[in-house]
This record gives sequence, structure tokens and C-alpha cells, in this order.
Amino acid sequence: MDIPTLYAANLVVLFIFASCFAALARRIANAPYWRSWATANLLLAAALIAYSLEARLPLSSIYILPNFLLMLGFAYHVHAARQICGSSYDGSVFWGPLAALAVATLPAMVLGDYRLVYLGTNMLVTGLAVNAMWTYLHAGRQGLISAYGMLGAFSLMAIEGLIRTVHGLVLDPSADAGLRSNIVLTTHLFTSLVFSALTGACALCLSFEQKAHDYRDASRRDPLTGIFNRREFERQLARLVAAQDYPFAVVQFDIDHFKSVNDRYGHVIGDRILEEFAELIETHLRDHDCFARLGGEEFAVLMPNVSEANAIKIAERLRSLVSGHIFDFADEDLRITVSAGVFHGTGANRTPDGIMKAVDECLYRSKNAGRNRVSVSRPHTSAEEAAA
Repeated sequence: MDIPTLYAANLVVLFIFASCFAALARRIANAPYWRSWATANLLLAAALIAYSLEARLPLSSIYILPNFLLMLGFAYHVHAARQICGSSYDGSVFWGPLAALAVATLPAMVLGDYRLVYLGTNMLVTGLAVNAMWTYLHAGRQGLISAYGMLGAFSLMAIEGLIRTVHGLVLDPSADAGLRSNIVLTTHLFTSLVFSALTGACALCLSFEQKAHDYRDASRRDPLTGIFNRREFERQLARLVAAQDYPFAVVQFDIDHFKSVNDRYGHVIGDRILEEFAELIETHLRDHDCFARLGGEEFAVLMPNVSEANAIKIAERLRSLVSGHIFDFADEDLRITVSAGVFHGTGANRTPDGIMKAVDECLYRSKNAGRNRVSVSRPHTSAEEAAA
């Protein structure tokens, strides 16, 4: 394709995806990345238009306008990547590259050496592309397959940015400003076209894949506390039982006299207690433990690959932690305690229902023995109570 056709193709692709993303931004709540992607595409389109009009622009505009638009466009791409991957806002993505480009532009204009701007722009574009690559690589490792498509697109731009940086080092300082009508420009426009098409298509796939992932995760979570629900707990327990010879522990907690707490303080306070209780326990468990709300004030922890002694120690530590916890949003005399039952073993000759029945029996032994204690299920013997 010739250069005018490549310009037109780039603009068509950028405007189509920008329109699509803008429409989605208006329709879908809590998805700010659509607006960022739309803005990125519009800025890149504006940069291309500015480059194509370089013959009609004042020299100062050629130095400043297209390069700053290009930089902002890539900055918004990085911002969108961070948004969809749940990373925190980082304003330096915007002001950092723009400030660096401004530092390169001023001496370039004074010296009449466009090479400084050309070098600076391509080095910064490469840096922003690598930033986006790193973000999408992390998303891909989290199970979002479409993120690898975005990774490929930004890898392409990073490679091209490096090549153009090397090209800038060998430029004649007296060369004209702006893009050049040669093989370098043709290659750049073709690469940009592939990049725009890839990022547009993969952005759509990535967003809907993210939504599907969120829906799947929500189906595994308790809506009040955010921890796993009974269904997910039972699924993970069944998997461990099926492994037959894999050691694990189940600890079931029940908040003592929680009905009285609800009656005295109301259900709003009761819900806040459940939320804070869940957060307190979760922060003291391993990442691969399954902590779930089974219903009401009943909770359970599934701990794979743990010894019986450690399981009992963890259960006792959690019991003690809860009994000493102060709820800042309620009266000072509001304290809760938990009773717990512990099972440790493997899935050999057992069923998930049988294991939960054994844990439940231990839990009620703790309650009948005065509450605020841990009882342990042992094979061939009755439940044994650990010191409270």
C-alpha cells in the first residue's frame, strides 16, 4: 500500500474502535478503561493527522503537536491497561513522558535539530510500550488469555520503537522535521495499522473475558463478606478427598451466641461484625487456604498440606485472635467468641459429607463444653478438646 492509503487505513481503524469504545463507556458502568481506550485511539488518530499535515504546519508545531499527541495516546493505553488489570492510578504515566519530551523538545527547537525530538519520542514510546507489556503479562498470568494478544501488540511497538531509536542516532541533524516519505515511514504506518487493529480487537476480547472471569468469581463468593461460599468450599473439599492420600485439615467455626448479638445491636451491626470477622480471619491464613462462609454465622477453613499439630495450632490462634478483637464501630463491651471443630486426615475411605459430619460433631462438643474452645476429631476415638 502507498503512504496515503496507509494513513487512511490507520485513521479508519482508530476512529472505528474509538467510536466503539466510547459507546461502551456510555453504556457500561464501572468500566473506565473503555473511556481510556477511546481517548487513546482518538489521540493517536490526531497525532497521525498532525504528522500528515506537517507541510502546512509551522515548524514549532511540527516539533510539539504530533509528538505530544502520540505520547498522550500511548500514556492512555498504559492507563487503560492498569485500569482493566486493577492496578492503582499512577499519574506519572502521563506527566513523566510529557515532561521528558518537553526537555528534549526545547533544545531541539533552539538548535534546529529535530533528531533530538525524534530520538526522545521513540525512546519514550518504547518505554510506555514496555510498561503496557509488563501490565498485560501480569494479567495473562492471572488467566486472562486475551492479555497475551495485547502483549504481542505492544511488543511489536516496542521493537519498532527500538529500531526507530537506532535510526534516529544515524540521522543527519539537519534533516527535515516530521515523518519522512520513505521506507521508514511506510514501515511505521504499516506497523501502526497492525498495532491499532490488534489492540482494538484484543481490547474487546479482554474486557469481555474479564467480565466472564468476574461473574465466575462472583458465583464462588459470599456476597456479604467477599470470602468463598459453601458451593466453592464443597468443590475444593471434594477435590482434596478425591486425591485420596493428600493430607488436609478442615476447621469449622461458629460465632457463639450470635443471635443474641443481632437481637441486641441489630442486623446492620451484625452484618458488619460478620464482615470484619471474615477479614480478620482471612488475613491470618495462607493464600491457598479456602476460607468460606457456610451460612449465617458458620464459617470453615480448608487447609491443604498441613500437619495435624499445625492445624490445631492455627485453629487455636484464630480462636484467641477473635476473642481479643475489639470492634471499633460498636460498644467497647461488644466482644465475640467462636467455637471450633477440627478434622485432619486424607480422603482415603472418606466422603466430603462424612468429613463435614465429623467436624460438625466436634463443633458441637466445643459448644456443649462451654464454647470459646477448639475440639479435634481423631480416628477411632471420640473428639478431643483442646485447651481454650
